[in-house]
Amino acid sequence: MKKVLLIEPGARVTTYPPIGLLHLASFIRGDYKVFIKDYSGEELNEKEIKEEIEKIDPFFVGIRVLTGPGIPRALKISKIAKKLNKKVVWGGPHPTILPKQTLENKYIDAVCIGEGEYTLVDLLKYFEGKKKVVLGAAIKQNNKIKIFPPQKKFIDLKKAPLPAWDLLDDINRYFPEKRHNILPVSTTRGCVFKCGFCHNSNENVKCYLGPYRIADPQKAIEEFKFVQKLVENKLDYLDVGEDLHLISYDYAKKFCEAIKNSGIKNLKWNTSTRYSMLDKKTIELIAKYNCKRVLLGVESGSRRIQEINGKIVELKHTIKIARLLKKKKIFVTNAYIFGHPTETEKELKQTIKFIKKIPADENLIQLYRPMPGTPYFELCLKENKIQKTPKKLEEWSGFGVLGKDVNVSRISNRVLFSNFYKINLWQQTKYLFNQQKYYLRENMFYKFFKSFIDNRFTHKLKEIIASKK
Repeated sequence: MKKVLLIEPGARVTTYPPIGLLHLASFIRGDYKVFIKDYSGEELNEKEIKEEIEKIDPFFVGIRVLTGPGIPRALKISKIAKKLNKKVVWGGPHPTILPKQTLENKYIDAVCIGEGEYTLVDLLKYFEGKKKVVLGAAIKQNNKIKIFPPQKKFIDLKKAPLPAWDLLDDINRYFPEKRHNILPVSTTRGCVFKCGFCHNSNENVKCYLGPYRIADPQKAIEEFKFVQKLVENKLDYLDVGEDLHLISYDYAKKFCEAIKNSGIKNLKWNTSTRYSMLDKKTIELIAKYNCKRVLLGVESGSRRIQEINGKIVELKHTIKIARLLKKKKIFVTNAYIFGHPTETEKELKQTIKFIKKIPADENLIQLYRPMPGTPYFELCLKENKIQKTPKKLEEWSGFGVLGKDVNVSRISNRVLFSNFYKINLWQQTKYLFNQQKYYLRENMFYKFFKSFIDNRFTHKLKEIIASKK
């Protein structure tokens, strides 16, 4: 049986399980011996990477890549793999959006565009000489790049196997505490909305990722039980907070029924949705069945920006819903963006007004960082806010959600950055206070004390120190 190595380059200071790779591994493990290596939370050591690849000796190395600082890490791994004569294939958001430019790099043999399961099977057969047409992929043939059309079928989440958590080298590092550990699960594919800043609005993503799908809630319960058997410590929370989880009252009802009938004592869960999708009936239901946290995107207080972004947020309704959530002791996180393309100082003040008026336990404020292939990126180009579009793969390391702080709005640097850092300082301080209250309310005493030394401020300090190395 041939060997396949799937790699998550990850970020230096953040440890997070490679959920996408776990799904891919489970889909192909019947026909290949699959290995998964996750470098998140680690410094990359070229000697160790080389030794790891030599020890496993795969014929195929697949790497998941986001736009941003993960690109140099992925390239370092790719260079080592190619020197060892391995077939190197990239997948994930960045190669999906820019397949041709990605494939122009000499250390990459092919890219998976969009959803990976069926395309990965075809790519493996292609490199084994068993297939010539690889739908959903781009490949090099005699130094020429060929981009194939999308797959004709997409994964049925009802029939998909459980993610291959059992293939992780050290699964316990993701769940280090004796109790109150959170299991992140992926229950959806695609998104019904196409926010202007998000990669889901990209044409390749829309064509190659497939339609929006959501798994039967029972799948999340099965995955929770599966992982609990593999780990030493206790899992208490399901985190299903993806791009969009709670899509309707009917789905919320099905999910709550699954929680109720799971047989897992006091199973808690976190989710994400839109304010427009919540009402009193839904909130009362999810609160009854142990929903503890919800992430909601507000993004901007400006009606014009909301329309450009494709996300209208009615202030009166939003305040009402946020109050109901907090009344039911559900921890509310509202997400905002400062510095939208074409945003004015007046519109920034409208967003700050929303932050002050809409109740929340946490206001998560980010600067907009350009993501290629999106409507927002096109606006940046139109406004001449991006002086030089990257011509090479490695030049994208400063872009994307985890990229460098930039100003692509119509607001002066002084006003944008001073408001961003000043308001964030206050909001993060308020969040820490609310988080500590939440920990005490939920009897999470270990996390309460740990949070004094391991929090957003100390995490940012670690990032700064790591960037100086």
